[in-house]
Amino acid sequence: MVIYLDVLLLSNLWADYALLHAAASLAHLPLPRLRGLLAAGIGAAFALTVLLPPLPAALCLIFRAVAAFAVCAAAFGFRHLLRTTALFLGLSLFFCGTVYALSRIRAPVGFYTRNTVIYADVSLMTLLLGTALAAGISAYFSRRNAVRQSRSLLLHFRISGRDFALHALSDTGNTLRDPFTGKPVAVCAAAALESWLSRYPDTVTALSSCKGFRMLPVRTVTGARLLPAFQPEAVTVSRSECPLAACRADLLIAVSDDAAPETPAIVPACAAP
Repeated sequence: MVIYLDVLLLSNLWADYALLHAAASLAHLPLPRLRGLLAAGIGAAFALTVLLPPLPAALCLIFRAVAAFAVCAAAFGFRHLLRTTALFLGLSLFFCGTVYALSRIRAPVGFYTRNTVIYADVSLMTLLLGTALAAGISAYFSRRNAVRQSRSLLLHFRISGRDFALHALSDTGNTLRDPFTGKPVAVCAAAALESWLSRYPDTVTALSSCKGFRMLPVRTVTGARLLPAFQPEAVTVSRSECPLAACRADLLIAVSDDAAPETPAIVPACAAP
Protein backbone atom coordinates (compact mmCIF):
# COMPACT_ATOMS: atom_id res chain seq x y z
CA MET A 1 0.00 0.00 0.00
CA VAL A 2 1.18 3.52 -0.81
CA ILE A 3 1.18 5.81 2.26
CA TYR A 4 0.70 9.50 1.54
CA LEU A 5 2.39 11.62 4.18
CA ASP A 6 -0.03 14.54 3.93
CA VAL A 7 -3.05 12.22 4.28
CA LEU A 8 -1.42 10.48 7.25
CA LEU A 9 -0.69 13.73 9.11
CA LEU A 10 -3.91 15.60 8.30
CA SER A 11 -6.20 12.66 9.04
CA ASN A 12 -4.50 12.04 12.39
CA LEU A 13 -4.56 15.75 13.23
CA TRP A 14 -8.28 15.92 12.51
CA ALA A 15 -9.08 12.69 14.34
CA ASP A 16 -6.99 13.54 17.43
CA TYR A 17 -8.52 17.01 17.66
CA ALA A 18 -12.04 15.56 17.52
CA LEU A 19 -11.17 12.90 20.10
CA LEU A 20 -9.68 15.48 22.47
CA HIS A 21 -12.83 17.58 22.25
CA ALA A 22 -14.96 14.52 22.96
CA ALA A 23 -12.77 13.61 25.94
CA ALA A 24 -12.97 17.20 27.23
CA SER A 25 -16.75 17.09 26.95
CA LEU A 26 -17.03 13.81 28.84
CA ALA A 27 -14.59 14.95 31.54
CA HIS A 28 -16.17 18.43 31.77
CA LEU A 29 -12.81 20.10 31.23
CA PRO A 30 -11.97 23.16 29.13
CA LEU A 31 -9.94 22.70 25.96
CA PRO A 32 -8.68 25.95 24.39
CA ARG A 33 -8.53 25.77 20.61
CA LEU A 34 -4.81 26.42 20.24
CA ARG A 35 -3.93 23.99 23.01
CA GLY A 36 -6.13 21.35 21.40
CA LEU A 37 -4.45 21.85 18.03
CA LEU A 38 -1.00 21.62 19.62
CA ALA A 39 -1.91 18.36 21.36
CA ALA A 40 -3.46 16.97 18.17
CA GLY A 41 -0.26 17.90 16.33
CA ILE A 42 1.76 15.89 18.84
CA GLY A 43 -0.51 12.91 18.20
CA ALA A 44 -0.17 13.30 14.45
CA ALA A 45 3.62 13.39 14.79
CA PHE A 46 3.56 10.09 16.71
CA ALA A 47 1.69 8.55 13.75
CA LEU A 48 4.89 8.83 11.72
CA THR A 49 6.09 5.65 13.46
CA VAL A 50 4.09 3.78 10.84
CA LEU A 51 7.03 4.55 8.52
CA LEU A 52 9.58 2.87 10.81
CA PRO A 53 10.61 -0.79 10.50
CA PRO A 54 8.46 -3.19 12.54
CA LEU A 55 9.14 -2.86 16.28
CA PRO A 56 8.62 -5.45 19.06
CA ALA A 57 5.05 -5.60 20.35
CA ALA A 58 6.02 -4.61 23.91
CA LEU A 59 7.93 -1.59 22.65
CA CYS A 60 4.96 -0.58 20.49
CA LEU A 61 2.60 -0.69 23.47
CA ILE A 62 5.00 1.40 25.57
CA PHE A 63 5.37 3.87 22.72
CA ARG A 64 1.56 4.09 22.29
CA ALA A 65 1.07 4.71 26.03
CA VAL A 66 3.72 7.45 26.01
CA ALA A 67 2.03 9.04 22.99
CA ALA A 68 -1.40 9.02 24.68
CA PHE A 69 -0.02 10.51 27.90
CA ALA A 70 1.89 13.18 25.95
CA VAL A 71 -1.17 14.19 23.94
CA CYS A 72 -3.44 14.41 27.01
CA ALA A 73 -0.81 16.21 29.09
CA ALA A 74 -0.46 18.83 26.36
CA ALA A 75 -4.24 19.22 26.11
CA PHE A 76 -5.36 19.04 29.75
CA GLY A 77 -2.26 19.26 31.95
CA PHE A 78 -1.19 16.75 34.59
CA ARG A 79 -3.97 17.22 37.15
CA HIS A 80 -6.47 14.92 35.38
CA LEU A 81 -3.95 12.99 33.30
CA LEU A 82 -5.05 9.43 34.14
CA ARG A 83 -8.75 10.14 33.63
CA THR A 84 -8.32 12.06 30.37
CA THR A 85 -5.87 9.50 28.97
CA ALA A 86 -8.30 6.66 29.71
CA LEU A 87 -11.10 8.59 27.98
CA PHE A 88 -8.87 9.44 25.03
CA LEU A 89 -7.82 5.81 24.52
CA GLY A 90 -11.37 4.53 24.88
CA LEU A 91 -12.69 7.05 22.39
CA SER A 92 -9.84 6.22 20.03
CA LEU A 93 -10.90 2.57 19.97
CA PHE A 94 -14.53 3.55 19.44
CA PHE A 95 -13.66 6.01 16.65
CA CYS A 96 -11.46 3.48 14.87
CA GLY A 97 -14.27 0.93 14.93
CA THR A 98 -16.77 3.50 13.64
CA VAL A 99 -14.57 4.50 10.70
CA TYR A 100 -13.91 0.84 9.87
CA ALA A 101 -17.64 0.02 9.93
CA LEU A 102 -18.48 2.97 7.68
CA SER A 103 -15.71 2.06 5.27
CA ARG A 104 -17.06 -1.50 4.97
CA ILE A 105 -20.58 -0.21 4.31
CA ARG A 106 -19.53 2.32 1.66
CA ALA A 107 -16.80 0.32 -0.03
CA PRO A 108 -14.27 -2.21 1.27
CA VAL A 109 -10.92 -0.51 1.68
CA GLY A 110 -7.53 -1.45 3.01
CA PHE A 111 -6.19 -0.87 6.49
CA TYR A 112 -2.45 -0.89 6.90
CA THR A 113 -1.09 -1.45 10.42
CA ARG A 114 2.46 -1.12 11.65
CA ASN A 115 3.82 -0.32 15.13
CA THR A 116 0.21 0.05 16.47
CA VAL A 117 -0.45 2.87 13.98
CA ILE A 118 -3.31 2.34 11.54
CA TYR A 119 -3.29 3.92 8.10
CA ALA A 120 -6.74 3.72 6.56
CA ASP A 121 -7.23 4.16 2.85
CA VAL A 122 -10.58 5.91 3.34
CA SER A 123 -12.06 8.92 1.65
CA LEU A 124 -12.26 12.31 3.33
CA MET A 125 -16.07 12.01 3.48
CA THR A 126 -15.85 8.68 5.34
CA LEU A 127 -13.40 10.19 7.80
CA LEU A 128 -15.67 13.20 8.40
CA LEU A 129 -18.77 11.04 8.79
CA GLY A 130 -17.01 8.70 11.20
CA THR A 131 -15.71 11.56 13.32
CA ALA A 132 -19.09 13.29 13.38
CA LEU A 133 -20.89 10.09 14.38
CA ALA A 134 -18.42 9.25 17.14
CA ALA A 135 -18.47 12.84 18.44
CA GLY A 136 -22.27 12.90 18.37
CA ILE A 137 -22.57 9.72 20.43
CA SER A 138 -20.02 10.95 22.98
CA ALA A 139 -21.87 14.30 23.20
CA TYR A 140 -25.12 12.42 23.91
CA PHE A 141 -23.58 10.56 26.84
CA SER A 142 -21.93 13.79 28.01
CA ARG A 143 -25.34 15.51 28.15
CA ARG A 144 -26.80 12.57 30.06
CA ASN A 145 -23.94 12.80 32.52
CA ALA A 146 -24.47 16.57 32.81
CA VAL A 147 -28.13 16.05 33.69
CA ARG A 148 -27.12 13.56 36.37
CA GLN A 149 -24.61 16.00 37.81
CA SER A 150 -26.99 18.99 37.82
CA ARG A 151 -28.59 17.98 41.11
CA SER A 152 -28.38 20.44 43.98
CA LEU A 153 -25.36 20.48 46.28
CA LEU A 154 -24.32 21.87 49.64
CA LEU A 155 -21.13 23.93 49.70
CA HIS A 156 -19.45 24.28 53.11
CA PHE A 157 -16.43 26.55 53.57
CA ARG A 158 -14.68 28.65 56.20
CA ILE A 159 -13.57 32.29 55.94
CA SER A 160 -11.52 33.87 58.74
CA GLY A 161 -12.76 31.24 61.19
CA ARG A 162 -16.40 31.68 60.17
CA ASP A 163 -18.31 28.77 58.58
CA PHE A 164 -20.79 29.10 55.72
CA ALA A 165 -23.15 26.48 54.28
CA LEU A 166 -24.70 27.44 50.96
CA HIS A 167 -27.03 25.67 48.60
CA ALA A 168 -25.27 25.26 45.27
CA LEU A 169 -25.78 23.90 41.80
CA SER A 170 -23.36 21.74 39.83
CA ASP A 171 -22.73 23.51 36.53
CA THR A 172 -20.92 21.84 33.63
CA GLY A 173 -20.65 25.26 32.01
CA ASN A 174 -18.50 26.58 34.84
CA THR A 175 -15.01 25.91 33.49
CA LEU A 176 -13.40 28.77 35.43
CA ARG A 177 -9.95 27.86 36.76
CA ASP A 178 -7.23 29.73 38.57
CA PRO A 179 -4.58 30.47 35.92
CA PHE A 180 -1.76 30.08 38.48
CA THR A 181 -2.67 26.82 40.25
CA GLY A 182 -5.15 25.29 37.78
CA LYS A 183 -7.68 24.76 40.59
CA PRO A 184 -11.40 24.91 39.71
CA VAL A 185 -13.35 27.90 41.02
CA ALA A 186 -16.80 27.99 42.61
CA VAL A 187 -18.74 31.24 42.26
CA CYS A 188 -20.77 32.54 45.22
CA ALA A 189 -23.30 35.35 45.24
CA ALA A 190 -22.25 38.27 47.43
CA ALA A 191 -25.78 38.36 48.85
CA ALA A 192 -25.24 34.90 50.34
CA LEU A 193 -22.26 36.25 52.34
CA GLU A 194 -23.95 39.50 53.34
CA SER A 195 -23.68 38.80 57.09
CA TRP A 196 -19.90 38.77 56.76
CA LEU A 197 -19.37 41.24 53.91
CA SER A 198 -21.50 43.95 55.54
CA ARG A 199 -18.64 44.70 57.93
CA TYR A 200 -16.48 45.94 55.05
CA PRO A 201 -16.90 48.81 52.57
CA ASP A 202 -16.87 46.47 49.56
CA THR A 203 -16.28 42.87 48.51
CA VAL A 204 -12.70 43.35 47.37
CA THR A 205 -11.70 44.92 50.69
CA ALA A 206 -13.34 42.04 52.58
CA LEU A 207 -11.56 39.35 50.60
CA SER A 208 -8.18 41.06 50.33
CA SER A 209 -7.18 39.78 53.77
CA CYS A 210 -8.14 36.16 52.95
CA LYS A 211 -5.61 33.49 52.08
CA GLY A 212 -4.78 33.25 48.38
CA PHE A 213 -6.65 36.44 47.44
CA ARG A 214 -6.49 37.27 43.75
CA MET A 215 -8.53 38.84 40.97
CA LEU A 216 -9.58 36.26 38.39
CA PRO A 217 -10.33 37.22 34.78
CA VAL A 218 -13.78 35.96 33.79
CA ARG A 219 -15.44 36.04 30.37
CA THR A 220 -19.23 35.78 30.20
CA VAL A 221 -21.90 36.59 27.62
CA THR A 222 -21.92 40.15 28.93
CA GLY A 223 -18.18 40.62 28.46
CA ALA A 224 -14.90 40.26 30.35
CA ARG A 225 -14.39 41.32 33.97
CA LEU A 226 -12.49 40.49 37.16
CA LEU A 227 -13.88 38.59 40.13
CA PRO A 228 -12.26 38.61 43.58
CA ALA A 229 -11.39 35.10 44.72
CA PHE A 230 -9.74 33.42 47.69
CA GLN A 231 -8.61 30.04 49.02
CA PRO A 232 -10.98 28.91 51.80
CA GLU A 233 -9.50 27.60 55.03
CA ALA A 234 -11.60 24.46 54.52
CA VAL A 235 -14.16 23.48 51.92
CA THR A 236 -16.39 20.44 51.36
CA VAL A 237 -19.10 19.60 48.84
CA SER A 238 -21.98 17.18 49.38
CA ARG A 239 -25.23 16.18 47.72
CA SER A 240 -28.31 17.87 49.15
CA GLU A 241 -29.99 14.51 49.59
CA CYS A 242 -27.00 13.16 51.52
CA PRO A 243 -25.40 16.08 53.43
CA LEU A 244 -23.41 13.83 55.78
CA ALA A 245 -21.42 12.31 52.90
CA ALA A 246 -19.36 15.45 52.30
CA CYS A 247 -16.17 15.32 50.24
CA ARG A 248 -13.22 17.63 50.65
CA ALA A 249 -12.73 19.83 47.59
CA ASP A 250 -9.59 21.59 46.46
CA LEU A 251 -11.04 24.70 44.87
CA LEU A 252 -11.06 28.48 45.07
CA ILE A 253 -14.15 30.58 45.70
CA ALA A 254 -14.95 33.72 43.72
CA VAL A 255 -17.57 36.22 44.84
CA SER A 256 -19.86 37.96 42.37
CA ASP A 257 -21.86 41.06 43.33
CA ASP A 258 -24.39 40.58 40.52
CA ALA A 259 -24.97 36.82 40.87
CA ALA A 260 -28.62 35.83 41.37
CA PRO A 261 -29.34 35.50 45.11
CA GLU A 262 -31.73 32.58 44.45
CA THR A 263 -28.65 30.58 43.40
CA PRO A 264 -26.19 31.19 46.26
CA ALA A 265 -23.32 29.25 44.66
CA ILE A 266 -22.27 27.55 41.42
CA VAL A 267 -19.86 24.62 41.75
CA PRO A 268 -17.95 23.27 38.71
CA ALA A 269 -19.05 19.77 37.78
CA CYS A 270 -15.52 18.41 38.21
CA ALA A 271 -15.72 19.23 41.95
CA ALA A 272 -19.14 17.64 42.51
CA PRO A 273 -19.18 14.31 44.43
